[in-house]
Amino acid sequence: MTARCSPIHGLAAALTLLLAAACGGGDPNTSAGPGTSSTTTALTDGIEPTAPTSTGTTAATAATNATDSDGDSDDATTGAAPTFCSQLDISLVAHPGLDIYGPEPRAALAAFLADMVETTGARVRLLANPGSELLLKTDCLLPLGNAASDPILVYGEGGVVDPAAPAALECLMTALDTYKGEFDLGDFMFSGLMFPVLELETWPAPGATGLALMLAKDDDEQDNMYAQPGLAAEAYLRLAGEQDRRRVAALTFGDHAGKLEIFGLALSANSRHYERFDTSLTNALADWTPLARKTCEDFDFVAPFEPQPPPGCQRIDVLFAIDGSASMDEEQAALRGTNGMAPVFAEFTDALLAELTDVEDFHVGVVSSQEEVTLLGTHTNFPEVPESPETSCGVPAGQRWLVGPSPTLTEDFACIAATRSGTDEVTAYNTAEALHNPANAGFLRDDSLVFVVMLTDEDTYDHNIARMVEIRARLLEAVGGDLERLVVLGVAGGQGVFEAPQTICEGTYGKAVPARRIASIVSSFRERGRMQNICEGDLASSFKSVLGDVVSACLAYDPVP
Repeated sequence: MTARCSPIHGLAAALTLLLAAACGGGDPNTSAGPGTSSTTTALTDGIEPTAPTSTGTTAATAATNATDSDGDSDDATTGAAPTFCSQLDISLVAHPGLDIYGPEPRAALAAFLADMVETTGARVRLLANPGSELLLKTDCLLPLGNAASDPILVYGEGGVVDPAAPAALECLMTALDTYKGEFDLGDFMFSGLMFPVLELETWPAPGATGLALMLAKDDDEQDNMYAQPGLAAEAYLRLAGEQDRRRVAALTFGDHAGKLEIFGLALSANSRHYERFDTSLTNALADWTPLARKTCEDFDFVAPFEPQPPPGCQRIDVLFAIDGSASMDEEQAALRGTNGMAPVFAEFTDALLAELTDVEDFHVGVVSSQEEVTLLGTHTNFPEVPESPETSCGVPAGQRWLVGPSPTLTEDFACIAATRSGTDEVTAYNTAEALHNPANAGFLRDDSLVFVVMLTDEDTYDHNIARMVEIRARLLEAVGGDLERLVVLGVAGGQGVFEAPQTICEGTYGKAVPARRIASIVSSFRERGRMQNICEGDLASSFKSVLGDVVSACLAYDPVP
């Protein structure tokens, strides 16, 4: 295998990306709009949807009616297909046991590919594979002149479908349907998507727009370091989209396929997930087609100039979810400011007060990783040590958070940040649920920018409580579905990249294991989420560096009246 490798982004690069996204206000989100199936998982994050092409519109008609990136109809008057992107590379990953190989879904897939050829004008290529680390071996493409080692089907280009392509697609679908794996059932979806990218130098092509069609019977069934939606999304975005979210999107399909749904969320706002018992593949493809076209259109999209800056936020609510288990002793010492060290929050607090002079106030709350405890802590060593006068951090009665500016904020934070909890950490779940717990009412304001930090040296073990996609939804629900109100940071063990996954790392505070589940949840917020490796640098520099993200997001925030 010839691996495509890319340097692992360090803390500075990660924070720069998050800062750039915050300054730009995040990525635009669209939905399929009117006519969308009610069973479609809408990944709109509170942004106004865009209406799709009518289901009765043919591909040729759509091409004729399309406008170019300048908003006029140059291509329609000449009869030529509009060219939004020069090449469109579509990865089809399909479970052999899935009921999608009948005449109707085959015809729907052929119609989808023809639509992409005819309406975009791009050179459309397809690579079909089961959910496996091994490439599908067939003779289906030999009649098209492909070498035996070339598995890529060129479906058409310049608005014209290759006459031999539909028959080749039929052959490929039959090969997927009858696939017999050597060590799998064809249900390793992320491997089926990413291993061809790592193995084939010609897939995808440099500069191409990439679409992933991931058709599962259930969900990704591989249980190892490659079966992580955040890791797979990062790799596909980097290797197929060259870090440009406008150039990638995914249609995911399965039964309670939460990992696949998180993958699409992390990848692009043009992605959609469909539950297969609610929506047929035929309807899913028809529903997603306008967004697939839009992914090509977005390739040349230039955001309009906005002369008036947004008013910015007046309030910030900062929530820390801090692992209080025994393995966090070193991090806890840094948070508490023991052994003669200043509390790590000091620099963050001072800089925040200096930078955001127009902010009226900000709330700071801390929730522990203890299962079934989503109360914000007001006492040191909470919740393991009961609240009492001896453990009090001086938080006013009836209030479970700190309010800044305050001359004692640094010391008060050092007190409440000192959490103690058991070893079954549910850090991510508690982060989301703390924002919904009625006992914490008043912490979260309706018009605030919300910044959440998950700090741990392990992963979150809440898979028996809630799926990743459900935790993500609860976080977004807390801010009224407005992704522009939210910045999410995970400080935990790094997971590496898909082609070089990381195991245990060691840094300033000792060892940490990859927080793969947390990383997947954080990545699902796209530009609004970023992971930081706890083994790289110390917490003081981490908090100080993140300041720019909060400040920029605040300045770019446009609260709804």
